[in-house]
Amino acid sequence: MVQKAFGATLGREKKFPSSCKMENPNILKLDYETLRKIELFLGDQSIRDAFVDVLPEHIFNYDVSEKMKNETGANLSEARWLLTYLGNKGGLVSDLIYWFERMNLQRALILLKGEEPLQIIQQPPTNVTINEGSTLQITCEATSYPPPEYQWFKDDEELLLQQESMLSISCVNSDDSGVYVCQVSKKKIGSNEDFWLSSDPVKVCVLSKEPFKFIRQNSEQKHTLSVFSSNLQHTKPLQTEDLQNNIIESLPKLSDKIAIKKQPRSPGKITQGSSLSLRCVAIASYPVKYQWYQNGQELDGETSSKLSLIELYPDSDTGERKFQYFCEVFNDYSKTFSKTVTVELAETDDETIYVAEDKIAFLIANDVYEAYDQDLVTPAIDAVDLSKLLKSMDFKVIAFRNLSLNEMKRAFQAFCRLIKVNAYVVFFFAGHGFECFRQTYLQPIDCTENFVPEESMCCEYILQQIQEAKPALILLLIDACRKPPPEPWDEPVEIFKAPMKNNTVYGYATTFLNGAYETEEQNSYFVKHLKKYINHDKSIQDIILRVQRDFEEERSTRNIQHPVIQSSLSVPRKLRDELRKPENILPHWAYHERNSTNNVLLNAEQLKCSFIIEIADHMDVYLNGVDITLSIHLSEDANLVIFYRSEINLVLNTPELEILSTEAVHLKNVQLNLGKRNLILKKEVLGMQKIQSSELNAKILLKFDFLSQIHEIDFPIPVTKVRNISMFF
Repeated sequence: MVQKAFGATLGREKKFPSSCKMENPNILKLDYETLRKIELFLGDQSIRDAFVDVLPEHIFNYDVSEKMKNETGANLSEARWLLTYLGNKGGLVSDLIYWFERMNLQRALILLKGEEPLQIIQQPPTNVTINEGSTLQITCEATSYPPPEYQWFKDDEELLLQQESMLSISCVNSDDSGVYVCQVSKKKIGSNEDFWLSSDPVKVCVLSKEPFKFIRQNSEQKHTLSVFSSNLQHTKPLQTEDLQNNIIESLPKLSDKIAIKKQPRSPGKITQGSSLSLRCVAIASYPVKYQWYQNGQELDGETSSKLSLIELYPDSDTGERKFQYFCEVFNDYSKTFSKTVTVELAETDDETIYVAEDKIAFLIANDVYEAYDQDLVTPAIDAVDLSKLLKSMDFKVIAFRNLSLNEMKRAFQAFCRLIKVNAYVVFFFAGHGFECFRQTYLQPIDCTENFVPEESMCCEYILQQIQEAKPALILLLIDACRKPPPEPWDEPVEIFKAPMKNNTVYGYATTFLNGAYETEEQNSYFVKHLKKYINHDKSIQDIILRVQRDFEEERSTRNIQHPVIQSSLSVPRKLRDELRKPENILPHWAYHERNSTNNVLLNAEQLKCSFIIEIADHMDVYLNGVDITLSIHLSEDANLVIFYRSEINLVLNTPELEILSTEAVHLKNVQLNLGKRNLILKKEVLGMQKIQSSELNAKILLKFDFLSQIHEIDFPIPVTKVRNISMFF
């Protein structure tokens, strides 16, 4: 029986991304990358809970929830099960969009929705007459994707903080009479370009209690309307130059002196995280230029009559909440300055909203050390688990496994160049470490057993370098021992000046001079508890505190390992804070799933089979490795006896690369099925940063016990995208 799509009953029509092969496809027909990112979002417990809450009862109920719990586990996540279930039920992309819209999950909607044009669907009325003392409300409604933004103007003057679809002014008086216009804009996905539309003008007349005052105000308004209306013919933003030309035409020629027609106005005290604009309009006989200043310092690039201040927060260096702005207006013959306005930010409270300019994370997992006989067990999985959780919170993730000292330094320096001002930055290290001269050192895989600072990377150096980029938040997670060297170190070492400004949190797996331990499970004790909370909508201090509490309940570590938090954060920022521009989270090769799985198909007609080679990022996360999977598709008439008498292996022609699991596979130990694809072996290849070429060749070795000759099948590994990691090395 053909099942009816959910969307058909709801009567919705949506536009879909170019990745969709057909209009409004089934959820499971989405391209691999998009479906995987959606699965990543739903892998977040809190997001998944919110998602199932918006599903209709007949689609997802208690019985379905119990079925999901029973059928999921290590090999099938609840997110994947849920998407598969909805797809098998006939769920369409339009349904997915509808549910995400109800959740207002913009980072998922960006992946699924195509751009929708900006259009005004509800124009404000032409005339509004209102009594003095009443509340003025005018609505302008627009649709678009990304969602539209609004800005109201009165007589061509921007109304500070009137940035909603409904303009609302309480207790109006005669001064509020005038012509109002709403500018509606939307961002273009993937760029900084804006699209603009202006609403129809609204002539507002406030009926004064004093008749004479009303008549005079009304006559002034006629003049205002005649000047302002000329700008409303444009569908782009109201340009200062247009207004300036109109004013110049109506006035006698001036001398060389510049006259400021409109001064910037102070909004007074505003809440932290607010956005506002200041405007300075000047006229002169010759064209003028503008330059804005903040606290006496020139603002780079702010050279228009309008200064846009986005998400204002206290100064990251001084904590100052009061800022002064003025504009210099000049031409070749004269210059002048606007009035200085003061913008003061209110103190923080529970309602204060914080945003990140960007989110970026750097993870290193060192588990195979040249100087130690025994490898570490958990670092690789620890970094993978945290990477996936960070990605679900819109972090761009850069992860490496098993780096030398030189590679650690070069990759980290390249990472620092990617950090934007006011970004959220996470640094995670899992591996060996030690403490010396009150500094924590992280050991690369090529260190000796001597605990030498010069052979290691210092945490204080890491903080020092990150601070230079002026991020809004730095979270350093160190899952390594902090024991001192067995013998005191007499040689002088560099002491790094790494101040913990009001933006830093250290999360150590253990206390000063103590060790950090691995569990018999897949994660270290630190990550085992950290990953339960790191994506919660809690402050970072609260998250580490919960980890500390869990350690107290862990009998095996209660007396030997205690996580430590050191924080200088002055405000309760969270890793889940939204990006300032959510439309800019589209993935870049270096951060999210850089390259989808590459397939190589080799036909062996004589054997009546095909060899399928899949190449993907190592453990889906690490940039300096690939996982190669070899499968065989056997024809219906293939001779199984021949295959059961063979062994198969896969080798590379590049000795610099480390291949985990080098043994051949005897096919007699594999359950083979005719007419189906059979997984044979998987090779993990590490050290991609060591090769200088973008070409990598490999071969399949096939040996039959009744033949002395080994059959070789050569094939290339497409690693062009992988080689883009050269920017880090």
